[in-house]
Formats: sequence, structure tokens, C-alpha cells
Amino acid sequence: MKDKSPNALRAIKALRRQIAARKQAQQMLKERDEELQALFNKAPVCIFLLDGEVRLQKGNSTLTRFFGHNQEKMLGHRCGSAFRCVHSLDDPAGCGYGPHCKSCIIRKTVLDTFHTGESHLEIEADMTTHYNGRSERRVFLISTTLVAVMDRKQVLVCMENTTERKQAEEALRHAEKRFRTMFEEAPFMYIITRNLNGAAIIVDCNELFQATLGHTRAEVLDQPLDKFYTEESRHRLYNGGGYQKAMTIGLMDEERELIARDGRIIKTLLRALPEYDAHGALLGTRAMFIDITQHKKAAEEKQKLEAQLHQAQKLESIGRLAGGVAHDFNNMLGVIIGHADLALEELDPTRPPAANLRGIHQAAKRSADLTRQLLAFARQQAVAPRILDLNDTVAGMLKMLQRLIGEDIDVAWLPGAGLWPLKLDPSQIDQMLANLCVNARDAIAGVGKITIETENVVIDEARRAVQTDFLPGEYVLLAVSDDGCGMERDILEHIFEPFFTTKELGKGTGLGLATVYGIVKQNEGFINVYSEPGSGTTFKIYLPRYGGEVVKAAAAAPLEIPKGCGETVLLVEDESEILNVSRAMLERLGYHVLAAGTPGKALNLAKNRSGAIHLLITDVVMPEMNGRQLEKLLKELMPDLKCLFSSGYTADVIAHRGVLDEGVQFLQKPFSMKDLAFKVREVLEQE
Repeated sequence: MKDKSPNALRAIKALRRQIAARKQAQQMLKERDEELQALFNKAPVCIFLLDGEVRLQKGNSTLTRFFGHNQEKMLGHRCGSAFRCVHSLDDPAGCGYGPHCKSCIIRKTVLDTFHTGESHLEIEADMTTHYNGRSERRVFLISTTLVAVMDRKQVLVCMENTTERKQAEEALRHAEKRFRTMFEEAPFMYIITRNLNGAAIIVDCNELFQATLGHTRAEVLDQPLDKFYTEESRHRLYNGGGYQKAMTIGLMDEERELIARDGRIIKTLLRALPEYDAHGALLGTRAMFIDITQHKKAAEEKQKLEAQLHQAQKLESIGRLAGGVAHDFNNMLGVIIGHADLALEELDPTRPPAANLRGIHQAAKRSADLTRQLLAFARQQAVAPRILDLNDTVAGMLKMLQRLIGEDIDVAWLPGAGLWPLKLDPSQIDQMLANLCVNARDAIAGVGKITIETENVVIDEARRAVQTDFLPGEYVLLAVSDDGCGMERDILEHIFEPFFTTKELGKGTGLGLATVYGIVKQNEGFINVYSEPGSGTTFKIYLPRYGGEVVKAAAAAPLEIPKGCGETVLLVEDESEILNVSRAMLERLGYHVLAAGTPGKALNLAKNRSGAIHLLITDVVMPEMNGRQLEKLLKELMPDLKCLFSSGYTADVIAHRGVLDEGVQFLQKPFSMKDLAFKVREVLEQE
């Protein structure tokens, strides 16, 4: 063998190097291909190639895993038969290429990619997969890209499983919907604020917040929360540390006042909680305002009613005390007045003892007037109501009232037209007007004016909401106003209490307004007072309308004391002193008197009496039986017997709430001989 030439050797070595390099390149290519294939198969998305006929040329393991087919069996088949989409209800047949099938969209996208070379991204399709042997519905996000493989155009398709993301998004949408529903339908005002340069800015609010305040959503959003607070609540928000507290640890059940668009004040209970971002930074607050306006109003009304109840109980206690004292006190005053009258009848009026007796008589009468005022307050004053016209009654008092208050004060009389009739005792109108005008006179320093007005008033439920002690109905209003000094609120709370007075010692008894209050309540009316310091006072009395015929009160003409004509009077009185002085007065007036200290003695006198008894004068409350029972028994013996009751206060025996029963004749103790004379003649001459 011949030696190889150097050129041949060099050629052989070069060839060997080329073979080695090629093998190395092939090995590297193989490794890279294996690496790419591994990446291709391990990719979490389905990756596959489709040709121009939408046939599957290649696919990764993820595609096989999701759709449950052997890749060799899938190759060469159209995508519609390889994996099927979830067909819509509009195409229940599910041919794979129906007009509403998402696979048709895939096919169209692939064909469009072939012809245009453009990629179509984020096309969603619902697919039925066979993952791990189970058929499941999944959502895929599909993207397509035109590629050249072996000089052939193909479309690379990537299908990302977005089922869990879509489910999370759907859950988030449902959660947002639930929150929005709860937010909007919450039974309280709900807002969300963000902290901006130390201010709470409203970024969201529910419909109740808008409706309660009367603003639109646009008028509320991006506005500072304190814009809707009252000045007091705004002060508490910032100066009281409320905002900082809400932004750090929250607020629970703190009262705040909001201002509505129409100026209404809305009382609320605030609950605010801080809100943080994912990094723990403070964002703002979630605030809930619970409307407690009606609750607060009810609580205030309850407090007011409790105060009124306490006041009524206090006044009722005083009334019971007055009624209990009045009987015995009036009896003693009756004895004093009776003896003074009898003594004056026997004395020369010009002699000094007569003047002293007149002083005693006058003092006793003033004491009787005080007792009568107490009884009026206690609603135990005996009254005889009749139907009257208030304008006529007031007009008949004007001259007397002018004399009572003096010439420096002008009395303005403003009668209402077409006034409804009333049913009450005219003397009670006299008492109320006299007391109110004297009270007004004392409130005026020097020259001033008192205005008396009347009008018809209808009180409805709306008015009752303001004046809770009023009852709906038709009323006649009697108003007395003055331009005097007025009263502070703390004085107004006590003006109807007996013996409460702001006048100097000896200038007033404190019973005038108490008397007015008692008369108004006795007649089932209402009284309202408005007064401010320096602006005068107005008393408004509401008396219930009476639907009867108006009877004008006849003016009382002065008469001489009438005398008796020897008629027989049966006098029954358990107080011996009253019995003796009353007997003496009746005899002085010309009557024949049969006196009895008990009802039993009176019955015996009547049974043993051969002649007629013309009149029974009896106390109401006595031992053994009351005056009404005695009258009934005596009338069984003497059907034509007339009766006059007398007492220091009315009792349910002859009256209801102080109003005398129909046909009852009554003489209030203490009485003078003149009072007795007129009343006895009135009863005897009655048909």
C-alpha cells in the first residue's frame, strides 16, 4: 500500500471534522428539538397547528389532556371533530359548524388569518372537554398567528383555559351585585368616603341618603361630608376629634344632625368604620346614618307628656286639698258673714261698731273669693251652664274691665264674625276675663294696650301634632294679649300653679291664672300661652262649640233685698253654728224656720208637721245620708216640696265635674243674707 499523500490526509481529516461537527449539530438540534418539544408539551395552554383546511397538523400534550383524544388519531382531522364547542340554545343540533357554534368562529378566524395574515386575539369559546375522563364545560381564550412551517403556511392556535378566571370574575360580579343591592336597599343611609387632604369626600352613597336629604346623586358625590352637617355636628366632627376617631378606630352610635335640601334637620345615629387598602394604608370610611328623627321626636314628646302628667298630678293633688279644706273653711266664713250681716241689721250704720263690722264682713267676703278661686282651679266650683254668645258676654263686660285696669291702658275689642255658640256659666267668662286682664295690667308699666279677640277655630290632626294636648274639633277662641314685659320660659312653666306669683308680697295671691286654668279644664277646653321677655304675652283659650240656639244673657238689674211672706222652710245643716246663723237670717227675712241638725231629725219634723213645708234648704254632705237622698225621701211625703242645696263645694251628689245636674238649685257657701234672700225667693217663685 502506498502512503497517502498529504493532500489526501488533509482531506480525510477535514471530512472527519465535518462529520463530527455535523453529528454535534445534529445532537444539539435533537436536544433543542427535545427541549422545545418538552416546552411545547408542558405548556399550560393548548397549542396546535392548523392547515388551510382547518385540519390539525400538530398539537401539544395539553390539547390531548383536555380533549381526551390520542394525538395520532386527532392529526389530520378538522378541529370541529377533534374537539367540540358548547353549542348555544339557538343551535341545539350541534353540527360543529352551525351558525351559532363557536367552532365556526374558530374556523372563520383561522381562514381569515390565512388570507390576511393578521392575528386575532382574545376570542372566547366555550368548549366541552374530557379532562381526566370527565366531560366538563370550560372557557378558552383563543389567539391565532400565521406561521410558515416547511415552506407551508399554517396557523398557530393558542387556547388558554380561562374557566377559573371567568368563574372568579363571575363570582366577583355577583358579589358586587349583592353588595350593590344591599348598599342600595339598606334601611339606613350608607356612604363611602375617601380621605383627601384631611377631609372626608363622599365617593358613593345609596338612594336612601339622596332621598332623605333631597339631593341628586351628582349633587352628593365628590362633596365633603361636612357640607351636609349642621354647624353643631360640624363642630363635633372636627373639634371633638370625631373625624380622626372615625378614620382610625371608627365611631359607634354617635348622634349627628344632617341638613336636608329644604332646611329640615335630620337627627341620625352614626356608625363609621375605617377602610384600608391592601398595604394597610388608610383610605377613608364606610359610614351608616340611621334616621332617628321620629324616635327623638317621640322621646321628646314622651318627656313632654311625662312633664305634663307630673304637672297635672301636682295640680290635681292641690285641687283635692283645696276641695277638702273648702267645705269646713266656707262653713266658718259663712258663720262670720252671717253674724256680721245680722249685727249690721241691728246697728246704726253711722256708729263706729258698724264700720268695724263692715270691715269684718268685707274681709270674710275676700276670703270667700279666695276659696272660690281655689274651687274653680280644682274644678269643684258649682256652675250652671247655659247656651250663650261669647261676643255678647264679653261686650257686656268691657266697661267693667276698663274700670278694673285703669285709664292708662287701652282695651281693644276685636270680635270675630259669625261666632259659634258656647255652653258654660257666664260668671266663668267674667272670672277668666277679669283675671287675665288684671294679670295683663300688672305686666304693663305705664301706658299700654290689652287686646281681646274671638274667632272660630277648627283643630285638625296637623294642629294636634304641634299641640299634643289639644283634641280635634270645632272651638271658639278667646284670646287676651298685652304689650307688657313678657315672661321667661322658666316662669311660663309655673304660671298655672296655685299661689305661684312673680308679684311683690301682698300684691297678688297667685290664684288668678290657676282659676282660669281650672275653668278652662272644667269646660273641656284648652289653654295656650305665648310670651317672650319684652314682647308681651298672649293667652289663647279654646272652648268647645255647642250646636244649640243662642240665648242672650239678660243684664242683672239692681233689686232690693226680697222678704219672705211667712213661708215655712225646713233647714237641715249638720254644723250647729251654720244652722243657728242661717236660721236667724231666714227668720229676719220673714220666714218660719224648722231647723234640724241631722237628716233623721228633718224626717221626723216633716212627718210630725201638720202644715205645709214650702222649701227644703239642706247641706249636701252630711252624716246618715246626703242631701239628695233626703230630698227624695221628703218628696215622697210632700211631692210639691221645693229644694235648695247649699255646700262649701260641689259633690257628685248634685253635680258632675262641678256642673250642676239639670233642675238643681244651689247656693254656694259662704253666703250673705242678701245672697240667701235672693236665692230663696228665686226657688220659691219658680214654676
